[in-house]
Amino acid sequence: MHSKNIKTISFVLALGLIASSLSGCGIAGQSSIESAETSLPTTSATTRPETETTVTTETTESETTVTETEVVEETFATAIDNYDIDPEYVTLFDGVTPEMMKSDFWVGENDNIVLMDRDEIAVFNYNNRTQFKSDNGTPMPRLDEFEDTLDGNILREFLNDNADSVPDDPSLYYLNGHKVSRGYWMNLVELSNIDGVEDEIRVRYGFTVKRMTLRLFPTEDRVFKGKDEQYFDFILYSECMPYMPVVVLHESLDGEYLYVVFDSFSAWVRKDAVALCNSRDEWEARQSPEQWLVVTAREIRLGDDPYNPAIKDLVLPMGTRMSLVSADDAPSVINQRTTYGNYVVKVPTRGSDGYIKDEYVLIPVSDDVHVGFLSLTPANIVTQAMKLLGDRYGWGGDLRANDCTGITREIYRCFGILLPRVGQSDSKGICKVDLSEMSTDEKLNVITNLSPGSLVSFPGHMMIYLGTVDGVPYVISSVGSLTAQGSTTRQHPDSVIINSLYVKRANGTTWLDSVQTALTIRPE
Repeated sequence: MHSKNIKTISFVLALGLIASSLSGCGIAGQSSIESAETSLPTTSATTRPETETTVTTETTESETTVTETEVVEETFATAIDNYDIDPEYVTLFDGVTPEMMKSDFWVGENDNIVLMDRDEIAVFNYNNRTQFKSDNGTPMPRLDEFEDTLDGNILREFLNDNADSVPDDPSLYYLNGHKVSRGYWMNLVELSNIDGVEDEIRVRYGFTVKRMTLRLFPTEDRVFKGKDEQYFDFILYSECMPYMPVVVLHESLDGEYLYVVFDSFSAWVRKDAVALCNSRDEWEARQSPEQWLVVTAREIRLGDDPYNPAIKDLVLPMGTRMSLVSADDAPSVINQRTTYGNYVVKVPTRGSDGYIKDEYVLIPVSDDVHVGFLSLTPANIVTQAMKLLGDRYGWGGDLRANDCTGITREIYRCFGILLPRVGQSDSKGICKVDLSEMSTDEKLNVITNLSPGSLVSFPGHMMIYLGTVDGVPYVISSVGSLTAQGSTTRQHPDSVIINSLYVKRANGTTWLDSVQTALTIRPE
């Protein structure tokens, strides 16, 4: 086992001081920082990035007291590691052994500590509600703060920000292998229907009903900076996951797209991906069912139902939550199938009038799902992360996959935690260490004392720490490109992989030398 025991002590943090004892984060020393991250991939795809976000830090002197906490252990496991990795058929990254590809290699008995209970997670989510702003600094209301109407000038600012992102040189961008013209971009701006924004917008509420990509403009066109590029779509904004609450503000000129607000961002999505609620009260009630069924697999696919075409080919990614119906309350027969051996969930679909039409769906008990949220433990975080191993890299949630911050959102949603799409390292309610001014040895000392499942980041990349083997720290993340230790050849895994922190970035520095923050989600 390669995890570290978590201890809690009281201590005073001074600028540049590294304590030798372990803190409540399971780390050696702690200092408070302020950090900010860049926006989502909305306005620039000029180069093939290593990953997505940018982190900046500012160190201040602070005093922190961490009180002793009760250790709570659990005996249940989220999944059984019942596979073996045969290197004859599976290529392993430099320094990674077949044993490292299984979660039980990284976790031990001490990693069943519950980091936050349900009430603490609720406080965490409330404190980390995202407040995003236009380029001029005008804030969009938080998702739970919308009222019946919204000042149309706020929406106009956001739509004009999108219009301002039109490339100065459109000929550098390609659609279906052909250069696009300025007229193409102006058509997308026109489709945004800025002139159609009312001075007082009537706010509507709804839920997403399937996985889609969210767009900078109301189109499914995929536009790339490079004739042969297929990974970094300029128009892509982020991912739209199934059954997420949204606020609907506007429609495109052709009526095919809605401009919606999510928990961390606002963007365009196809109208058929959203089902409207009849009232805000209904919208709020649907967010708090008596019980959830949570997808804890990499993803599950619902089988075709000849009586329910609304769920045809529906893919539910990790972290998807569905209203779970008790056996006593569920119908005994659903679409001419008895419910034996299945969970019964109630999911929103889009009716012909655009409003929610609830459908009963059967989920086999053999699927990797969980009644209620998983308990937030280091062991469970690592187990969930390992289920994504080998998955395709998806910039901003493209290609029905995800990028580095996207997979952390999926993983942590299994525990009921809603991390922001960007600014994850700036979340409140975490034990955070500023590593930016530390030497390599000092960083290594902090990181090797982290609990498995902790997050480490540098400008452009977020990783989940697994453990340290023979003095070498390992992480799992969704990676676009990197260079192996001792090599000069740039590799493009475009996958979720395990690697050491001694791999190199495009600028030649190691990930270890680049790391700026280390954090573990814990109660404040």
